[in-house]
Amino acid sequence: MDPRFAKRIVFSALLIALIGGALRLDQRCVETGGRPIWSPLLAVAIALASLRELLDLLAKAGCLLPRVPMLAAGAAFLLAKVTVELQGCEPRAAWHAASFTAVATFVAALLLLDRDVERGVLRAGGAALFLLVAQLLSTLLDIVYDFGTGLLFALILAAKAGDMGAYLTGKAFGRTRLIPHISPGKTVEGGVGGLLAAMAMAWWLLERFGSGRFCAGERLAVGALFFVAGHVGDLFESLWKRAAKVKDSGQLLPEFGGALDLVDSLLFALPAGYAALRLLDR
Repeated sequence: MDPRFAKRIVFSALLIALIGGALRLDQRCVETGGRPIWSPLLAVAIALASLRELLDLLAKAGCLLPRVPMLAAGAAFLLAKVTVELQGCEPRAAWHAASFTAVATFVAALLLLDRDVERGVLRAGGAALFLLVAQLLSTLLDIVYDFGTGLLFALILAAKAGDMGAYLTGKAFGRTRLIPHISPGKTVEGGVGGLLAAMAMAWWLLERFGSGRFCAGERLAVGALFFVAGHVGDLFESLWKRAAKVKDSGQLLPEFGGALDLVDSLLFALPAGYAALRLLDR
């Protein structure tokens, strides 16, 4: 079996198993009158592991940021978001904005203490990317608390179906390279196959977990949006790895890669899917 395909299968199976287990545990919490907690904690753990690997990639690309304070800032932002949801603080959006602003201000102040001003712009850009990724991954929490772990499970399955569809279709029929200077293996034909696979999976799973809130056309549209945004996220992470001159973001699983490789296709897909579901929710 192609090592790259094996990597995709292992990572997809791992993520699906983790979210599926959290789904079952959260269902028990809801049945006893509580709020979901296991999937949010899992989301925080995956996000922090991804942020740690992002700091490694930035360092290898020549942008060295203080690891411990940056990770502490990321953890504070994510856990603050969980706390706001568990405590039912209102208005939620204002609390989330306040926590992100506080963390961003802390990071900016941290950079101001660095006396190497010549590389200050580079580090500021790296810190901004770190904060962006933290914000994007925090959408995992938004989906859980606004729509439930089941819908998060459905969206992640749709994203991974798109990944598998793109790879298999590209392997069998790929001729036209998509963006060869970033990811030589991706093809236009593979993208079409992945798009169809993601749409089909979203059509089925959003009906299964969406409680009848979305019609067939809306489910297909969300699947298409999710795949396109996910493809961009995958390529965006490949760009970081190119800059760092590494094949994998980390070694979460020996020989298979890191946490950031696990969630690369979710970076833009989750916010895009969340926004679409909020607009379509009736």
